[in-house]
Amino acid sequence: MEASLTPVALPPRRAQHGGVAVVLLVVGILLAGLYRVTSGTERHAYSSDAVPPSTVHVTVGHTYLISVPGGVSALQDHDLSPSGLRCEWSSGGAASQLLNVQLYGPDSKATDAIGTFGAPVNGDIHVDCIGWGAVFVDDADDAGGDLAGLFLVLCVVALTLGAALGLSALRMRQARATRHSARAASENDEIERLVHLVHVRSEDGEVPGPDGGDVRP
Repeated sequence: MEASLTPVALPPRRAQHGGVAVVLLVVGILLAGLYRVTSGTERHAYSSDAVPPSTVHVTVGHTYLISVPGGVSALQDHDLSPSGLRCEWSSGGAASQLLNVQLYGPDSKATDAIGTFGAPVNGDIHVDCIGWGAVFVDDADDAGGDLAGLFLVLCVVALTLGAALGLSALRMRQARATRHSARAASENDEIERLVHLVHVRSEDGEVPGPDGGDVRP
Protein backbone atom coordinates (compact mmCIF):
# COMPACT_ATOMS: atom_id res chain seq x y z
CA MET A 1 0.00 0.00 0.00
CA GLU A 2 1.37 3.34 -0.98
CA ALA A 3 1.36 6.03 1.69
CA SER A 4 -0.25 9.28 0.62
CA LEU A 5 1.80 12.40 1.16
CA THR A 6 0.06 15.53 2.34
CA PRO A 7 1.71 18.72 1.04
CA VAL A 8 2.88 21.06 3.74
CA ALA A 9 2.22 24.74 3.24
CA LEU A 10 5.35 26.81 3.72
CA PRO A 11 5.11 30.32 5.19
CA PRO A 12 5.54 33.18 2.71
CA ARG A 13 9.15 34.18 2.18
CA ARG A 14 8.39 37.80 3.03
CA ALA A 15 6.99 36.70 6.41
CA GLN A 16 10.20 34.76 7.06
CA HIS A 17 12.29 37.80 6.16
CA GLY A 18 10.21 40.07 8.34
CA GLY A 19 10.47 37.78 11.38
CA VAL A 20 14.22 37.34 11.03
CA ALA A 21 14.64 41.11 10.57
CA VAL A 22 12.80 41.83 13.82
CA VAL A 23 14.92 39.28 15.71
CA LEU A 24 18.16 40.73 14.32
CA LEU A 25 17.15 44.29 15.18
CA VAL A 26 16.29 43.30 18.75
CA VAL A 27 19.59 41.42 19.09
CA GLY A 28 21.44 44.46 17.71
CA ILE A 29 19.85 46.74 20.29
CA LEU A 30 20.75 44.32 23.10
CA LEU A 31 24.35 44.12 21.86
CA ALA A 32 24.51 47.93 21.78
CA GLY A 33 23.47 47.96 25.43
CA LEU A 34 26.10 45.36 26.32
CA TYR A 35 28.72 47.46 24.52
CA ARG A 36 27.83 50.55 26.54
CA VAL A 37 27.99 48.59 29.80
CA THR A 38 31.27 46.77 29.15
CA SER A 39 33.14 49.63 27.44
CA GLY A 40 33.27 51.59 30.68
CA THR A 41 34.61 48.66 32.71
CA GLU A 42 37.49 47.57 30.49
CA ARG A 43 41.01 48.81 31.20
CA HIS A 44 42.02 49.99 27.76
CA ALA A 45 42.86 53.43 26.41
CA TYR A 46 40.41 52.99 23.55
CA SER A 47 37.46 52.15 25.84
CA SER A 48 35.03 55.02 26.39
CA ASP A 49 35.24 56.65 29.84
CA ALA A 50 37.84 54.09 30.97
CA VAL A 51 40.15 54.94 33.90
CA PRO A 52 43.78 53.70 33.94
CA PRO A 53 44.23 50.79 36.36
CA SER A 54 46.21 51.44 39.54
CA THR A 55 48.51 48.51 38.73
CA VAL A 56 49.18 46.22 35.79
CA HIS A 57 50.82 42.80 35.77
CA VAL A 58 53.97 42.44 33.65
CA THR A 59 56.59 39.76 33.03
CA VAL A 60 60.32 40.29 32.56
CA GLY A 61 61.37 39.66 28.98
CA HIS A 62 58.11 40.94 27.53
CA THR A 63 57.58 44.31 25.83
CA TYR A 64 54.42 46.30 26.49
CA LEU A 65 52.64 49.34 25.08
CA ILE A 66 52.12 52.59 26.98
CA SER A 67 48.90 54.23 25.80
CA VAL A 68 46.79 57.30 26.47
CA PRO A 69 43.41 58.11 24.87
CA GLY A 70 44.22 59.92 21.65
CA GLY A 71 47.87 58.89 21.60
CA VAL A 72 50.61 61.32 20.52
CA SER A 73 48.08 63.92 19.36
CA ALA A 74 46.60 64.07 22.88
CA LEU A 75 50.07 64.71 24.36
CA GLN A 76 50.65 67.54 21.89
CA ASP A 77 47.26 69.03 22.76
CA HIS A 78 48.48 69.17 26.39
CA ASP A 79 51.77 70.82 25.33
CA LEU A 80 53.77 67.68 26.13
CA SER A 81 56.63 66.58 23.89
CA PRO A 82 55.97 62.99 22.74
CA SER A 83 59.67 62.23 22.36
CA GLY A 84 60.68 63.94 25.63
CA LEU A 85 58.08 62.46 27.99
CA ARG A 86 59.44 60.93 31.24
CA CYS A 87 57.65 57.89 32.66
CA GLU A 88 58.11 56.11 35.99
CA TRP A 89 57.14 52.83 37.60
CA SER A 90 56.69 51.67 41.17
CA SER A 91 55.73 48.44 42.91
CA GLY A 92 54.38 47.62 46.35
CA GLY A 93 54.51 51.20 47.61
CA ALA A 94 58.25 51.55 46.90
CA ALA A 95 59.74 54.75 45.53
CA SER A 96 59.16 55.45 41.84
CA GLN A 97 61.92 54.62 39.41
CA LEU A 98 62.55 55.87 35.89
CA LEU A 99 61.03 53.59 33.27
CA ASN A 100 63.00 53.01 30.11
CA VAL A 101 60.44 53.82 27.42
CA GLN A 102 60.93 53.88 23.67
CA LEU A 103 58.66 56.81 22.87
CA TYR A 104 57.04 57.37 19.50
CA GLY A 105 57.80 60.53 17.57
CA PRO A 106 55.43 63.44 16.80
CA ASP A 107 54.53 61.94 13.42
CA SER A 108 53.35 58.61 14.88
CA LYS A 109 50.19 57.19 13.32
CA ALA A 110 49.31 54.98 16.32
CA THR A 111 45.80 55.61 17.62
CA ASP A 112 46.49 55.50 21.37
CA ALA A 113 49.99 54.06 21.94
CA ILE A 114 52.78 56.53 22.71
CA GLY A 115 55.67 54.11 23.25
CA THR A 116 56.88 50.72 24.42
CA PHE A 117 58.82 49.46 27.45
CA GLY A 118 60.35 46.23 28.67
CA ALA A 119 59.01 44.89 31.96
CA PRO A 120 61.44 45.86 34.77
CA VAL A 121 60.16 43.14 37.17
CA ASN A 122 57.77 40.25 37.40
CA GLY A 123 54.54 41.27 39.08
CA ASP A 124 52.21 44.23 39.51
CA ILE A 125 53.55 47.72 38.82
CA HIS A 126 52.08 51.20 38.65
CA VAL A 127 53.06 53.26 35.60
CA ASP A 128 52.63 56.99 35.11
CA CYS A 129 54.23 59.76 33.07
CA ILE A 130 55.32 63.11 34.48
CA GLY A 131 52.96 65.86 33.41
CA TRP A 132 50.25 63.40 32.40
CA GLY A 133 49.62 60.98 35.24
CA ALA A 134 48.61 57.31 35.16
CA VAL A 135 48.69 55.67 31.75
CA PHE A 136 47.25 52.51 30.20
CA VAL A 137 49.18 49.37 29.42
CA ASP A 138 46.72 47.92 26.93
CA ASP A 139 48.52 44.62 26.48
CA ALA A 140 49.41 43.95 30.12
CA ASP A 141 49.16 40.35 31.27
CA ASP A 142 45.92 41.08 33.16
CA ALA A 143 44.42 43.62 30.75
CA GLY A 144 41.85 41.18 29.39
CA GLY A 145 40.32 41.03 25.93
CA ASP A 146 38.33 43.64 24.07
CA LEU A 147 34.86 42.28 24.81
CA ALA A 148 33.25 45.67 24.20
CA GLY A 149 34.79 45.76 20.72
CA LEU A 150 33.34 42.33 19.97
CA PHE A 151 29.89 43.47 21.11
CA LEU A 152 30.18 46.57 18.92
CA VAL A 153 31.11 44.56 15.81
CA LEU A 154 28.28 42.06 16.38
CA CYS A 155 25.87 44.95 17.01
CA VAL A 156 26.74 46.59 13.68
CA VAL A 157 26.42 43.27 11.83
CA ALA A 158 23.05 42.44 13.42
CA LEU A 159 21.58 45.90 12.79
CA THR A 160 22.85 45.97 9.20
CA LEU A 161 21.45 42.54 8.36
CA GLY A 162 18.20 43.29 10.18
CA ALA A 163 17.69 46.54 8.29
CA ALA A 164 18.50 44.87 4.95
CA LEU A 165 16.06 41.99 5.54
CA GLY A 166 13.41 44.39 6.81
CA LEU A 167 13.67 46.52 3.66
CA SER A 168 13.59 43.37 1.52
CA ALA A 169 10.41 42.17 3.25
CA LEU A 170 8.84 45.62 2.84
CA ARG A 171 9.66 45.71 -0.89
CA MET A 172 8.22 42.22 -1.36
CA ARG A 173 5.06 43.27 0.48
CA GLN A 174 4.70 46.37 -1.67
CA ALA A 175 5.28 44.33 -4.83
CA ARG A 176 2.63 41.83 -3.73
CA ALA A 177 0.17 44.65 -3.02
CA THR A 178 0.89 46.16 -6.45
CA ARG A 179 0.27 42.83 -8.19
CA HIS A 180 -2.95 42.36 -6.23
CA SER A 181 -4.14 45.84 -7.18
CA ALA A 182 -3.28 45.23 -10.85
CA ARG A 183 -5.13 41.91 -10.82
CA ALA A 184 -8.17 43.48 -9.17
CA ALA A 185 -8.16 46.29 -11.72
CA SER A 186 -7.92 43.77 -14.56
CA GLU A 187 -10.87 41.80 -13.17
CA ASN A 188 -12.91 45.00 -12.86
CA ASP A 189 -12.12 45.86 -16.48
CA GLU A 190 -13.29 42.41 -17.58
CA ILE A 191 -16.55 42.80 -15.67
CA GLU A 192 -17.12 46.26 -17.12
CA ARG A 193 -16.50 44.99 -20.65
CA LEU A 194 -18.90 42.09 -20.11
CA VAL A 195 -21.61 44.36 -18.72
CA HIS A 196 -21.12 46.77 -21.61
CA LEU A 197 -21.32 43.91 -24.14
CA VAL A 198 -24.54 42.56 -22.62
CA HIS A 199 -26.02 46.03 -22.53
CA VAL A 200 -25.18 46.71 -26.19
CA ARG A 201 -26.50 43.34 -27.38
CA SER A 202 -29.68 43.76 -25.37
CA GLU A 203 -30.36 47.04 -27.11
CA ASP A 204 -29.83 45.30 -30.46
CA GLY A 205 -32.01 42.35 -29.48
CA GLU A 206 -29.08 39.99 -29.81
CA VAL A 207 -29.26 38.24 -26.45
CA PRO A 208 -30.08 34.64 -27.35
CA GLY A 209 -32.06 32.09 -25.43
CA PRO A 210 -34.95 32.42 -23.01
CA ASP A 211 -33.50 35.63 -21.55
CA GLY A 212 -33.85 37.46 -24.83
CA GLY A 213 -37.41 38.50 -24.10
CA ASP A 214 -36.42 39.97 -20.75
CA VAL A 215 -34.00 42.44 -22.24
CA ARG A 216 -35.94 43.47 -25.39
CA PRO A 217 -37.67 46.82 -25.07
